Amino acid sequence: MKNKLIFLACIIFIAIILRLSALSKSLIENVYSRFFYKGLAGSLNKISGKFSFSLGEILLVIFIILLILFIAFTVKNLITEKEKLKILFNFLYAIVCTAVILYIIFMSFWGLNYYRIPLTENYSDYMEREIDNEDIYSLAEYLIKDINNLKSQMKYQNINTNFQALNRMVEEDYKNIFEEFDFLNMHYVRTKPIKSSKLFLYLQILGIYNPFTFESNVNILIPYISFPFTIAHEMSHQIGISYEDEANFLAYLVCSKSEDLFIRYSGDFEALLYLLGQLNRDENYGHLIDNLNDETKKEIREYSEFWKRYSGELSKVSKNVNDAYLKANSQKEGVQSYSRVVRLLVYYYRSKNII
Repeated sequence: MKNKLIFLACIIFIAIILRLSALSKSLIENVYSRFFYKGLAGSLNKISGKFSFSLGEILLVIFIILLILFIAFTVKNLITEKEKLKILFNFLYAIVCTAVILYIIFMSFWGLNYYRIPLTENYSDYMEREIDNEDIYSLAEYLIKDINNLKSQMKYQNINTNFQALNRMVEEDYKNIFEEFDFLNMHYVRTKPIKSSKLFLYLQILGIYNPFTFESNVNILIPYISFPFTIAHEMSHQIGISYEDEANFLAYLVCSKSEDLFIRYSGDFEALLYLLGQLNRDENYGHLIDNLNDETKKEIREYSEFWKRYSGELSKVSKNVNDAYLKANSQKEGVQSYSRVVRLLVYYYRSKNII
């Protein structure tokens, strides 16, 4: 009993130290994110990257099976054995220890990236003026012009919408952002398809990063128009970007710098959806939509209808769980943090003197 309590106290102490280290963003950025994480993830993803399937999915299934068996074994002992308090103590002890150890691994392997210096600091000179609807309208107009131009060019070219082909191209395109964000440069590998993609549709999850196996995974049943953007989003988590708005921002930049028309179109399409979601449905909004080509308007309707088909109680539970997870990891806006990419896009295009 004494040894068990000492062990529990030790791992709790380690967990507290890790959490306290997160109070210094400078320490996390310069020591953990730019040094320790790069070395650890850059080495271990070389191993997980050798497998074409997701190791994380397999480990999750094994963990769930072991947990069910452990609970069943404990219930059986509670029924058949006399020392019920001892059995119950051992059960709770094992659960608490497992939770603390998983927390330590999570924080050490990736979680501390939630406390690094935000990417907005790169655009501090452009943050003095508040973002208003005029900024968002101007950026939306810019993207609509680019979308219309890309759509007209795509009519005369063969467009590759195959997941694996796009996966390879986005992996190559990722190198382009390191010219602007050299501190993010590290070894990374392409994403992997999620085998249980149908389930993830009902959870309304497009992709997921597994910090225990350093794998970026993508739901291969989502609308093909989202493939490049989602691939780039999940890969950003792999290079140490934890905030969802920053992951969306980097995903857009990767797509926008690609030579492939469809990849650029995917980035513009997803960014435009976020911008439109921030605007009031007024005359200016109607003017924006009127300027958008008919094919893209149709794709937006189809995109919305697609996700409505998978909306239900399961998706609500998934949203609430994700919301709680994000809030617990320094993202106060929860699931709303995804849409905060608009802020970063405005700062970025201010720095380019486009808006």
